Amino acid sequence: MVGVNYRMASLLFLVLVTAVSALGLQKLRVETDFSSLIAANDPKKMMYDQVAAEFGSDNRSLIYVRDVQLWTPEKLASLERLHRALESLDFVERVEDLFTLRSIRDSDGAIDSRLLIAEAPESEEDARSAYENASYNPLILGNYLSNDGRVVALMVSVKAPPDERGFDHRVNGALEQIVNNWKGEFDELFQVGPPRINAEMQASLYDDLVLLAPLSMGLLIVTIVLLLRSFMAAIIPVITSILSLVWAFGLMGWSDIPINILSAMIPSLVVVIGSTEDTHMMAAYFQGVSESRGDRRAATRFMMRHMGVPLLLTILTTSLGFVSNIFNGIGLIQDFAIASAVAILANGVITVLMVPMLLDRIGPRGSSVNDESGRVGGLPGVVVRLFGFSQQRFSSAILVLTTLLCAFFIYHASQLHVTNDPLTYFHSDRPLIQDVNRVQQDLSGIKLFFVTLESKDERAFLEPKNLRRLTEIQEFIEEQGVFDRSVSLADQLSLVNREFHRGDEEYRVVPNTRELVAQYLLFFHRNDLRSYVSNDFRRTNIVVRHNVSDSATLNRSIKELEAVAEDIAGGDIKAYVVGENLMINESAELLMSAQVKSLGLLLIAIFLIMSTMFTSFMGGVIALIPAMIPIVLMFGVMGLFDIPLNPGTAMVAVIAIGIAVDGTIHLFSRYNELCRRTSDYEEAVRQTVKMEATPVVTTSLALSLGFGVLLLSNFTLIAQFGALSALTMLFSIFANLLITPIIMTRVRVVALHQIIGLSASKEVLQGSPLFKGMSEYQIRKAILISEMHDFTEGEMVIRQGDVGRSMYLILSGEAEVLRRVGGDEQCVAQLKPGEVFGEIGFVRETTRTAGVRAASDLHMLRFDFEKIGKDLKYFPNIVAKINFNISCILGERLVDVMESQAKQQSSQD
Repeated sequence: MVGVNYRMASLLFLVLVTAVSALGLQKLRVETDFSSLIAANDPKKMMYDQVAAEFGSDNRSLIYVRDVQLWTPEKLASLERLHRALESLDFVERVEDLFTLRSIRDSDGAIDSRLLIAEAPESEEDARSAYENASYNPLILGNYLSNDGRVVALMVSVKAPPDERGFDHRVNGALEQIVNNWKGEFDELFQVGPPRINAEMQASLYDDLVLLAPLSMGLLIVTIVLLLRSFMAAIIPVITSILSLVWAFGLMGWSDIPINILSAMIPSLVVVIGSTEDTHMMAAYFQGVSESRGDRRAATRFMMRHMGVPLLLTILTTSLGFVSNIFNGIGLIQDFAIASAVAILANGVITVLMVPMLLDRIGPRGSSVNDESGRVGGLPGVVVRLFGFSQQRFSSAILVLTTLLCAFFIYHASQLHVTNDPLTYFHSDRPLIQDVNRVQQDLSGIKLFFVTLESKDERAFLEPKNLRRLTEIQEFIEEQGVFDRSVSLADQLSLVNREFHRGDEEYRVVPNTRELVAQYLLFFHRNDLRSYVSNDFRRTNIVVRHNVSDSATLNRSIKELEAVAEDIAGGDIKAYVVGENLMINESAELLMSAQVKSLGLLLIAIFLIMSTMFTSFMGGVIALIPAMIPIVLMFGVMGLFDIPLNPGTAMVAVIAIGIAVDGTIHLFSRYNELCRRTSDYEEAVRQTVKMEATPVVTTSLALSLGFGVLLLSNFTLIAQFGALSALTMLFSIFANLLITPIIMTRVRVVALHQIIGLSASKEVLQGSPLFKGMSEYQIRKAILISEMHDFTEGEMVIRQGDVGRSMYLILSGEAEVLRRVGGDEQCVAQLKPGEVFGEIGFVRETTRTAGVRAASDLHMLRFDFEKIGKDLKYFPNIVAKINFNISCILGERLVDVMESQAKQQSSQD
């Protein structure tokens, strides 16, 4: 109630934090760089940097040119101008194409080594000759020239300056401008590569931010208005969400945490997840309004009295769900974990301070959620009646069926595979993906990696035996059948050797002697070999091109290649398989291990929180069951429909558990409250479901629709995250309103905050014979498994002649024991706080021999025999001590009676 009791201070705090956060928004930046997809502790990163520095980066863009009249002087002249334009760009390190590649060919017994096309040919004959030379070279055909001769590739190597933000965006813009300038000169022309992928990620991210958050907010308003039938109930989550986003993004700006493709989900997540507690609070407020007949202050206090602890618990568990992703080694996910957890915590703080403040001042004075009979209306009512019928008739069958269903989905969950390739983040109908596939049809794939061999000996790779090791590794690569093409120094030398033997393919092998190797190298310019061998010939490089997007397939094949390369290299040469694309895909393996770690730690944390808050390890275990069922079903759906585990879907489980346990917390809290008023626990469960159905169904549907909005994202991983999260929220309705009630009838919990906050005199409790020998904690817990009752002065508590099995303990006030003999009523005893009465009826069903009336306002505990009997299996130690003390009380009473009778007998004698 801080927001109500300290309104001005709370407003000042909210305004101040919002203003400071707003200043941080201008520092906010967007980052879609591939480095965030690589594990921060990847041991191969250093070796990759060394290889890229020496042999050239694998950050290469491919310019695709297709034309049916390509090999004409006019088209080749246009191609040359395109080549020169690309070379003039300041960030271009090298352009490899028909104008830089070398033709090595036998010419009447002599070796003709020259550039394939030094300059655009002027005649048709020269153009045809250039085509023949290009198609004759096996290192060019398939790599730079399609088999039909209609497609050529210009491979642009890019060198990024250190710490230049937005570099890929600048590169893509420059390449796109050049492509657009030359498009009219060829049938088809486009560019693909990391800069374009990165730039399109950034553009798609902005589109998502503009579209998803407003759409989520609109759906949220409609859903809440329809189900809670209150416009204000829909506006409050909008206000808290907007402020939460300002706080979260402002803090990201101040902390230099960038927005990435996952962070683009945060506005939608805050809108839909933040609305859950607002909805539960509004439902409790409406109940308070109904009971207080329109008194806003009373309704607000009722809401916070019933919602305070569940609200704080759900904020904590939901935040834990998000922040647990920080254990993932991928920077993309770590940044999202921090930003999303801060956003949820900010939403919690704003909700706790602002919502009671608003409702206390301008809250509705009436509610139409429930009809006059108290029945739950609308869709929640349908769910309650359907599930209620199933629980009463088929509870055992439902549990068995749920167990079998979970087993079925666990089996399919075992078929999950992992992927982390950036190209899989886009939908298949995107022009980018279609262009990549087009390249794959005509040429080798656009993705590169390197197999690097390093020797301690200088000029080691002038030795034929070492060069043959390259050939053996390349032969294995070809046997794998996964990668498109590989090129090495051995290929270049083998080509020369073939031409020295008049083009005989039998001689397309590494030359036999070091002298021949040295001689053949004279036919190459140093730039021709820069990508394949170091200046001192101690290191050599195999360039491999591919188009594999499945991380599982790629990682498996790379591990095989690493093992074989190391074996072929032998003990004197080290072999490395490196590439940025490889590191990105290898980090996918962290997704599975990090998912298991995050999920395990979150479950332990939730178990400890729930066990502590409800003072029962069994309660902690049972609380996890309805949270786990939706997750098991979700993983099963992923396996069944071949949805991969990627940076988006990897987060669903931990986030969904943190959200799904929200409903369980509210159900347990309400159930615990009702159990203090009745011994009919099954009826308490029915009332719990009835009271919580509207907020549970409303929040789950709102969450499902909100997550469903993410299906409209430009990224497949976000769309998959949204679809799976939406499905999980629907599963949570089934788990919370069908499975949880069945389980709750088999458990009894007591909330820790009620034990701590119990208002009762310590002296009265410890001095009562009913609690003799019990610790303060045990006494408080014993009180909470009883029933609280209040009586006004003059009201009868027990009537003489009635039959009852209840016993009472006075907490405050006084009572008088009345006995009626004939027509006269006499007060035979005065009862004070701490005293017990009705214990004989509690032990044995009998007619009350005296009545008890409140001599002042009474606050008492009622111990019902049937209820205590039920609680024996839940709280055996507490009930056993109470029963022992009851026997002691009865024994003392019996002794008193016998002593009284003995005195009377003695006086008569």
